[in-house]
Amino acid sequence: MAAVLVLWAAFFVVNFNIAMMIPLLPFIQADVGLSPREAGLVLAAFPVFALVSNLALGPFVDRFGRRPFIIAGALACAALFLLTALARGAVPIILARAATGIFMPMVGASVFAAMADYVPAPQRARIAGYITSAAPVAFLAAMSLGVTLGGLVAWQLPLVALAAVALAVAIGAWRLPPTPAAARTTGRITARTYRNRLLSLSLDTATRLFLLSHLAWALALFVFLGLYPSWLLQAGLPGYGAGAIGALFLLAEVGGLFGALLAGRISRRFAHPLGPCAVASGVVALVMLTIPLGGGMALQATAYFVFAFSRDLMLALMLGGAMALVAPAERGSLNSIMNAIYQTGASLGGIASAWLYAVRPDFWGNGLTAFILMAAAAAMLTAVTRTGMRPAS
Repeated sequence: MAAVLVLWAAFFVVNFNIAMMIPLLPFIQADVGLSPREAGLVLAAFPVFALVSNLALGPFVDRFGRRPFIIAGALACAALFLLTALARGAVPIILARAATGIFMPMVGASVFAAMADYVPAPQRARIAGYITSAAPVAFLAAMSLGVTLGGLVAWQLPLVALAAVALAVAIGAWRLPPTPAAARTTGRITARTYRNRLLSLSLDTATRLFLLSHLAWALALFVFLGLYPSWLLQAGLPGYGAGAIGALFLLAEVGGLFGALLAGRISRRFAHPLGPCAVASGVVALVMLTIPLGGGMALQATAYFVFAFSRDLMLALMLGGAMALVAPAERGSLNSIMNAIYQTGASLGGIASAWLYAVRPDFWGNGLTAFILMAAAAAMLTAVTRTGMRPAS
């Protein structure tokens, strides 16, 4: 189905954009001459502006339809990726990433809503699984190709390739039918619209704990991943070049794909839908603590494989498990809040990652801080699973 292919590609662009700056950053630093502070701003610029954009766009997407926003967002991002590739200083790169944070949520906020426009209800669960698989594929491609192409060819090449994919998404979305009138809202968008959207969720203890765990999880991921490729290239695996480290990410990120594909089967072994997430958080916390030990290529590849498996297992299960905590009428509000929390964690985690690495170039500051945050997430998720809550009807 053409719509499914377009939406898969759109979700791929969303996730590749999030992941690509992590492996590209050391090569941008070397080429452009970024300071640690500027490197942190490059990582933080996108999620800071995406946070605001995600919260602001929702009512407009529902009012005017998903298809126009996918087209406009993909076209704008294609142009911004090219501008980022052409930038020769810290300020234009930071500004381009900030502008991408404004336009990329037009695509991200529309993908799964558009799926409901084009896919019959009985097929939506299966098709949603297909579309979600774009996330681990994008992360695998971004981490491996970012290091390999960035180190052996040019850091601009992944940006140019992503611009081409974004342009293809815009062309594909333009050929799709418009959003049905019955699937769009008709009322005016006012301050009350946002108040109702953001504050209508009645947060009980389990939901509050889950949202706090989601923030700790996002912070831990970006504190760890933000400067991990830089550390590997500069100190962690100094005897290996960019090609070997790119191969490490390529092979180890296969673990993420396995985690996403096996998530449903693993979740059936747990009484609570968030049970596997609690276990995976504990595993990731331990991996984060062992990474700074070094130990050579074999240990780093094994540890990162386990990290990627657990991370994408959580990505596949987190949303479904969270929706089990609230009534059906509150799921949209919870989803919006989760997106905002993730962007907050990404921005603060990116800044903290650069600062910690500047203070402790041996990566122990990043590893220990990420361990504490992920362990806290595991503890809170474990507490949530003891509430006895089950999926709402």
